[in-house]
Amino acid sequence: MPMKTPTYVSEQCARRYRSAGWWEGRTLLDDFDAAVLRRPSATAVVDPRGRRMSFAELDEESRRLAAGFLAMGLELGDVVSVQLPNWIEFVTVHLAATRVGAVTAPLLTSYREHELSYILRVSRASIAVLPGYYRNFDFPAMYGNLWHQLPDLKQVVVVSEQAPPLMRTYAESCASSAAALPICDMHGDAVSALIFTSGTEASPKAVMHSHDTMRYGTRSIPKLLGLSHDDVIWAPAPLGHATGFLWGMRLALTMGSRLVLQDIWDAEDALRLIETERCTFTLVATPFVTMLLETPSAGKRDTSSLRIFGCAGAPIPRNLGLEVEEKLGCRLIGMWGMSECFIGSTSLATGPEDKQWGTDGRAMPGSELAIFDETRTRILPPGEVGELATRGPHVALGYLDDPERTRQAFTPEGWLFTGDLATLDAEGYMRIVGRKKDIVNRGGLKISAREVEDLLLQHPLVKEAVVVAVPDTRLGEKSCACIVPAGPRKPKLEDLIQFLEARGIARYKLPEFLVIVAQFPMTPSGKIQKSLLRNAVMNGGCTVETA
Repeated sequence: MPMKTPTYVSEQCARRYRSAGWWEGRTLLDDFDAAVLRRPSATAVVDPRGRRMSFAELDEESRRLAAGFLAMGLELGDVVSVQLPNWIEFVTVHLAATRVGAVTAPLLTSYREHELSYILRVSRASIAVLPGYYRNFDFPAMYGNLWHQLPDLKQVVVVSEQAPPLMRTYAESCASSAAALPICDMHGDAVSALIFTSGTEASPKAVMHSHDTMRYGTRSIPKLLGLSHDDVIWAPAPLGHATGFLWGMRLALTMGSRLVLQDIWDAEDALRLIETERCTFTLVATPFVTMLLETPSAGKRDTSSLRIFGCAGAPIPRNLGLEVEEKLGCRLIGMWGMSECFIGSTSLATGPEDKQWGTDGRAMPGSELAIFDETRTRILPPGEVGELATRGPHVALGYLDDPERTRQAFTPEGWLFTGDLATLDAEGYMRIVGRKKDIVNRGGLKISAREVEDLLLQHPLVKEAVVVAVPDTRLGEKSCACIVPAGPRKPKLEDLIQFLEARGIARYKLPEFLVIVAQFPMTPSGKIQKSLLRNAVMNGGCTVETA
């Protein structure tokens, strides 16, 4: 059944955003169609497999795919899940789904049965688009095993030369003529994307975003940073993640800019792309920057075109900002966002260094940041630590079919409570200092400690299990499994990894360190003191096994 239009956003908030011009009532297609008319022969997308496509070609292929989706029975408000690498087909699928009024659910290619069985069922996906055999994994076989659990799934489309019985290839899906494609009357308040949180809780939340909530960011950031259709957007972050989806693909489509896709991360290839495609802007997790600078050819390649390197997901050390200017010749700026709001704060390329790198920026125009006390009823003064909340036209519409967790995070007054601990200074600059949520932030991907713990507890050699975050210079954090054995035989890290892989968990969630203890440190009330375990791991207070 089609997704129902959510009613989370109060009419008072909606009126305020519309009257101020933040919600224009337009859609992504209004921007893209204008770009097609303005620059039909200009390059729209550069594919890592060597394929290039102009705006006119991208428009034509996406329209034929939209006709193919309609022939498969896709209806207004239905969900199309996209579990593709950073390929051109990801872009055409999103445009095609949008063209017929469907909702796109971008998914990471690292997701396996464990995540997908939940996500595809909750989203009620009607069509799933996936690669064939990619990175030594058979995606069609996995979906074939899952299909019987998914009554809403009408068709599986495989981006490959061949598809198993009952599935269709991408080429077959694009065979329909776009001449008779009906015009879909869409508005800015229509849900356009379903973004699944990457792991702050055991069960991911399906975040609903409209054209209005997403276009606010992709229209505001270019004005703040001086971006235009002449810019070249480099997208190394997965399009299946919120960062790549909005700040790579949708930003480029909104501005009518060239989108340069990078699939499998390789720092040398990244520098080559920046040099050859003359990339000017990117937004990625901070660890990407560190890995780029560690590359032998950093400072030797011509990266003079790159002007702005936006970083989110981890703090920016001052020396990192200086090194980026020296070796890459661009400005590193701090930003903060999450799936529920995409972007809540940013620094400016012209701002002072201590604010650019020492903070996560200030609230976006038309939006607010505030620090609340534990009761969520009092806003704290500058300098005090509390829970970060944000309000404005960037905030999502709520969680799909999840009223309880929607009430926990969103208020009728428009505030989104993030679960992050932060401070605001007197000038309004925000700094994340910790988090209330029990997660591991691995290179910008969030890992729910509880999710991994619950699976580890199913291992016969495990009595108790705790997952803690430990610092990592490249990725920000990695996960360490702390285990109390069920008997005299102690599990090995390799055994636990194989056990988790057999349960279809994404590889980035696998623990990379293991600590065996006789018992966990406890509080007087009986709660495990994870902070003490983390300190022991970091300070050599226990034996740590590595992968």
